Amino acid sequence: MSSDTVDRKIAVIFVADVVGYSKHMEKDENATIKAYSACEKILNQLLKKYKGSVFNTAGDSVLVEFSSAVNAVECAVDFQNEIRKRNISDKTDTKLEFRIGINMGDVVQREGNLLGDGVNIAARLEALAQPNGISISKSVYDFVVPKTKITFNNLGLQKVKENTFHAYDILLDHSQKRTLKTQSSSHIKLLAGVAVALIIALAGFLMLGLDGKEEKITEFQETSKPVILVTPVKSSGLSEDQQGFARGITESMISTFSSYTGIRVLSSSTSFHVSENNMTDKEIRDEYGVNFVIRGSMQVMGNNARLNVEVTDLKIGEVVKTEKRDFELSEIFKVQDEISDKVLGSIQTDLGTGDYIKTFMAKLDNIEDFTMSLNWVRAWRSYSPEGYEKSKAILDELNLRYPQGNPFLDVLGSWQISQRIRLNLSDDVEADKKELRSLLEQLTTNYPKYPDAFNARALIGLTRLGATCEEAIADIDHAEKMGGGQETLMIGAAVYNNCGQGKKAIARLKEVLKLVPNDPRWFQTGLLVSFMYQDKQAPEKIYEVVGEKINADDMDPRILAIYSIFEFENGDEDKAISYYKRALKNGFRKDRLEFTKDPEYTAKTHDIIDKIDSLASK
Repeated sequence: MSSDTVDRKIAVIFVADVVGYSKHMEKDENATIKAYSACEKILNQLLKKYKGSVFNTAGDSVLVEFSSAVNAVECAVDFQNEIRKRNISDKTDTKLEFRIGINMGDVVQREGNLLGDGVNIAARLEALAQPNGISISKSVYDFVVPKTKITFNNLGLQKVKENTFHAYDILLDHSQKRTLKTQSSSHIKLLAGVAVALIIALAGFLMLGLDGKEEKITEFQETSKPVILVTPVKSSGLSEDQQGFARGITESMISTFSSYTGIRVLSSSTSFHVSENNMTDKEIRDEYGVNFVIRGSMQVMGNNARLNVEVTDLKIGEVVKTEKRDFELSEIFKVQDEISDKVLGSIQTDLGTGDYIKTFMAKLDNIEDFTMSLNWVRAWRSYSPEGYEKSKAILDELNLRYPQGNPFLDVLGSWQISQRIRLNLSDDVEADKKELRSLLEQLTTNYPKYPDAFNARALIGLTRLGATCEEAIADIDHAEKMGGGQETLMIGAAVYNNCGQGKKAIARLKEVLKLVPNDPRWFQTGLLVSFMYQDKQAPEKIYEVVGEKINADDMDPRILAIYSIFEFENGDEDKAISYYKRALKNGFRKDRLEFTKDPEYTAKTHDIIDKIDSLASK
């Protein structure tokens, strides 16, 4: 097992690319290189001024990380203005133009490089930008607009392949104002050699790192995220100039499945490695920890084609899902997206998300919105300012898609406000509380058979709005009668724990784990261990719950912190420090172990944590 861990952070990503670079090189290679060097010098000077750091280059492209969205935008504006001045100069023979895209989002840091959706969306924005233009995401716009006099043009929601984002143009002059329709992969037409070239280029981009090197195949890291492998799509009946189709579909399916953060999708390089070495299902499971294998095949007859996809659950060794579609070749990506969505929905059900699926899908229009809602849950559950901002951005995007309102999204909105108060991010706490009361009362009145509304009022009312334990428990009882399942049990456990009824809380969480055997990110297990600790149950009982899973890469930080406390009390300082450092790396904060019903126990716990922290700092 690899000792490497995934290092995530929120970053502002700036991507710049030369317009028509290949044509410039064909026309005059030496002049183009000289011109690019001059432009590069301008950019480097500005990066020094605005504190940007280049983390990757790819020929005529440059990828830069900023810690400030304002700095990134001002750097982009100054750069484009300087390039315009240069191009107006009589001394300039080769006039290069740039497109720039800027996004703020979650990225993965690996060996000095940055990867993930935060980078991908920045690249999509760069491709969307006009020559001499700058396109930014809504996450950047929201931070920058109150702090600058720059003029922006709202482009609305844009969908470029697997990424959907709200985009804005920065208007350096009025001539750059434009109107764009929402882009969709379903509108892509695969026309002869041009389309094939695009598919092959896409496959190459996804298979290669931004430095142009093939992605390294890594060992499986144990994680609570179920692991999925998409094997290369097999094809028959394709002409020589169509051979890129199958590979393009494989890459596209990997991208679609990767949009949901609750699963881990192995890279295309791993996929093709597995295929080239004819690995068996057992070898795939043992070497990479794969839970589900997705296999596809495509038969082409003239302009008509058939795509078959099947999902194998390696735990039971059986095919659990099949999808088949006949279509015209020009519709290939549309069909692939539809099949991938159906397969993803099936896998998510099998992963043990329980009644989340039924509840979410009943209130949302499509699998894409559903996936966004699940990603909202994961961001929100980080209980951090960064997680709050990410979940807020997701919820804002979802609300744009449902302008007439949606009770499910309103419930998420109540949890969003509650977290803002909890994390001390509220500008006006009393105003937020007033909004919460109004929203929850409206939901429970208008939707008396909607369990999630009563779940929210129960816990939020108890912890933020001064409700009594009797009122909160009555809401939980009502949610149970209305068919509330996993979510009601989990929130009910939190209610009972806050009301000093630890045994009932623990019993409910054990029921949750029966419904969710694949506990996403150990969240439910983390709650159970935390409640067992608060109930002062013996360490042996807690160790029994977690077992060898404690070594998982993404183990809940509360569990690791409690293990650290136990080992410290047992006299093993080295183990205590080791668990504590892992807890910190996974996002541990002391307030995750606050027991308001027993302030003395809280104080004791914090005192031990402080001692361990002091030892770990030496």
